Amino acid sequence: MAGTIEEKVTELVTPLVESMGLTVWGIRFRGGNDHAMLQVFVDSEEGISADKCGELMDVLSPALDAADLIAPKYTLEVSSPGLDRILFTLEQATAYVGQTIKAELRIPTNGRHKLQGILEEVSEDGMLKVNDKISGLMEIAFSNVSTARVVPEFKSNNKKAPKSGS
Repeated sequence: MAGTIEEKVTELVTPLVESMGLTVWGIRFRGGNDHAMLQVFVDSEEGISADKCGELMDVLSPALDAADLIAPKYTLEVSSPGLDRILFTLEQATAYVGQTIKAELRIPTNGRHKLQGILEEVSEDGMLKVNDKISGLMEIAFSNVSTARVVPEFKSNNKKAPKSGS
């Protein structure tokens, strides 16, 4: 197995996750001097319950220990991607065109390290067009994005809070 820890873990856990009727949304590894964190995000059509995450943890933990990909200590976290899901792939980004995203860039574009705005377009050659709320329409390479997240939108019901003492 070659590649990053994320790639190695993805290769190892994908068949296990899929055997439980789930899909791997993404893997994130953050190393630390004394302790590291491995996050495995899983999803399914029906969503993910805490019980399902626990069951998956019981399957993945011994498999990861046996494969010995990460040394020495790390915490394994299994969860759903959530409403503010990280977009790990171009395909995932494509599914959220028309929605608001937040992106942190590896190399600043137009002097900006962080953007937030409507994801207008995802091109096949890996470019994102984001209508940033500060800089307007920006074109950024997906490869230059260190993290992109969906910004959940909650529909307001337009009910005003009651005024006290009226």
